[in-house]
Amino acid sequence: MKFSNLKLFRYKAPFHQPVETVKVQMAEREVLVISLDVDGTSCYAESNAFAAPWYHYETIDSTASAVRAIFAALQDKTFTDYTELGHALYRFKETPHAIALFDYIGWQYFHGCPPVTVPLGYTVHSAIPDHMSNRVKVKWTTDIVTTVSSIRRSYPDIKICIDANGSLTEADMPVIEDCLLYGIDYIEEPFSDIALYQRYSHLPLAIDESADSIETILKYTAVGVDIIIAKYSRLGGGYPVMMLKEAMPDKTIIIGGMYEFGLSKYFTAALAEQMGTIPDITPRGYYFNADYADWNEEITAGMMTMSFPAVDESRLSRIEI
Repeated sequence: MKFSNLKLFRYKAPFHQPVETVKVQMAEREVLVISLDVDGTSCYAESNAFAAPWYHYETIDSTASAVRAIFAALQDKTFTDYTELGHALYRFKETPHAIALFDYIGWQYFHGCPPVTVPLGYTVHSAIPDHMSNRVKVKWTTDIVTTVSSIRRSYPDIKICIDANGSLTEADMPVIEDCLLYGIDYIEEPFSDIALYQRYSHLPLAIDESADSIETILKYTAVGVDIIIAKYSRLGGGYPVMMLKEAMPDKTIIIGGMYEFGLSKYFTAALAEQMGTIPDITPRGYYFNADYADWNEEITAGMMTMSFPAVDESRLSRIEI
């Protein structure tokens, strides 16, 4: 396998309803998409970086710059398997969003692109949708207890997790304890202080933003964290995620999403299929009406099967290199 003919694109689409978290309010989602020719075939990958460093220091612009540099370093090299590519990309580990794009294209080449089947895992920001199943993630708000209790009444058997984006302190513990009365599967990234994870390790705590490298994840598991929300873009692709699974078979690894379009959704689902856990995957059209790719999607009994998305390059905006 050899990379050639790098092309960069942007794509954006409005959310059905603006997304609000403790970190940001967004009316639309913009992403970077790259194309690389591999043995004469054009392959695409979508970055989960945002326009600004809300969740990670890499942005769309910085990721695009890093992609150019990585391509210049790798374009004359040939890779015989996925592991060899993973080792070559590790030297660029300071730009995980960028190397994840090359990793994803390598995944396509070495693993193929068969349909994937995973359970749906919803994320709620405001209104509670009808017909949810499996698991729902609730973003932290000042009215979180009311939201959690309402979901539990409507869905007595659904798994509920709470995502606080590192915004909580010990002063919020009474509210967390009130939420736990309604049966919480895990609390995602509640604190920004690792000492609090150790102090409350008896609770079902998960890391998300803090899971930004294998080295950092090891620090959190050492203080008692057993649930890891792994985002392929933040860790540098599927290879590090698979290595994480191999190194920590006793930990729960959940593949997180980042309000992605179809191509990234497929890779999130493909990795989740390997992990055997409920990922951040919602039905097509949950966030956006528009997409730059087309795919087949079927949902049966809370399980989603999707084909590999076919990219329509005419829907993308080209970035000059």
